Amino acid sequence: MRRVDFAQTFQERLEIIEAFMLHQDAASAPGRMASLWEQIYRFRDLVMAHPLLGRPAEMLAASGGQELARLNELLSLAAEAGVPDFREYVLHSHVVLYAHSESRVLVLSIRHQRELGTRRKPSNQAVLPVP
Repeated sequence: MRRVDFAQTFQERLEIIEAFMLHQDAASAPGRMASLWEQIYRFRDLVMAHPLLGRPAEMLAASGGQELARLNELLSLAAEAGVPDFREYVLHSHVVLYAHSESRVLVLSIRHQRELGTRRKPSNQAVLPVP
C-alpha cells in the first residue's frame, strides 16, 4: 500500500468548487459536496492500492499565463515530493490530477470536466491527408 497525501492545491480547488456550488444552488450544495467527498474517499482507497488506476494525464496543457503558472506550481510540488508519474482519474463529473511513485501518491488538483474544455483544431484549419 502506498501513502496517499492531498496537496494544499487540492484543498484550494475544493474550496473553489464548493463556493461555485453554493452560488449555483445553496440548497443542494451540501449534498453535492458530500457526494463529491464520497467519490474522493473511494478514489483514495483505490489509488492507494492501484496507482496506475488513472489514465496518463492530459490536463497538463496550459494555454495562458495564469494556467502556465499553476501548472508549474503543480510540477514543482510533484518534483519536491518525488512523485514523477502524472495521472488523472475521472470521478462522476470531476477529474482528479495526481502524481505517484512506488511508495507515494500525491493528489494535486481537481477540476470539473467542463472547466477542462476540449482542445479542437479550428474548423477553418485544413487537414491534409497523410501520404
